[in-house]
Amino acid sequence: MRNIKLVLQYDGTNFCGYELQPGKRSVRGEIEKALHKLFKIKTRIIGVSRTDSGVHAIAQVVNFKTTNQIPTKRIPAALNSCLKDDIRILGAEEKGKEFNSRYAAKSKEYEYLIFNGAIIPPSVRRVAWHIKYKLDLAAMKEAAKILVGKHDFSSFCASRSDDKNFVKRIYKLSIKKRKLAVFSGEKIDLVSVRVKGDGFLYKMVRNMVGTLMEVGLGNKITSDIKNILYGRNRRLAGRTAPSHGLCLIKVHY
Repeated sequence: MRNIKLVLQYDGTNFCGYELQPGKRSVRGEIEKALHKLFKIKTRIIGVSRTDSGVHAIAQVVNFKTTNQIPTKRIPAALNSCLKDDIRILGAEEKGKEFNSRYAAKSKEYEYLIFNGAIIPPSVRRVAWHIKYKLDLAAMKEAAKILVGKHDFSSFCASRSDDKNFVKRIYKLSIKKRKLAVFSGEKIDLVSVRVKGDGFLYKMVRNMVGTLMEVGLGNKITSDIKNILYGRNRRLAGRTAPSHGLCLIKVHY
């Protein structure tokens, strides 16, 4: 039995998310259908992150087991021929039989993009949250420092979560301006919120971004973040940032 690791990238716009949902198009569903078409047998994949509806990924990692002897280097092209163009297999690697993409991961990194200005360019509307009013990035950076470290993040976990352990460690949470190159080399100014942690609760990153945005708009102050964190109550935190601004960018093993 072979254990194959895949690295994939997708535009989450037209997916209900990573996980299977009856009657809806999911990332897992599309990959498993492609594997069935390729191998002629039902194959289950395990993913490192169950991204929400609309969330993107440039480095999602999954693994599956198979007895098929197709050369590993041919798997990406073979699967891509069975997939629509909003999802691509970037690479394949044969791993040891015990490898599990979810449980072997040491940390994950996400990036959230915000366009802060009056009129959002159409070229970034599917990957960035549009905030019209000027954000105080210095205040957001100070507030973000409070969230770094090992904490109970109950206040940033959405309802309907099946999480049992709300303690997670955030290794890095940076907020900075960055430029995104689009058509004809045009570069658009965006605000990047990048977070690296050992694990994340349901909608945790989006709830953190939504709360930090409230600080940036002056609706909350830095000290409020500490009260929210230690209050362990989702109602204390800010809004949930829209899904389309979020992207899984790296998994560390």
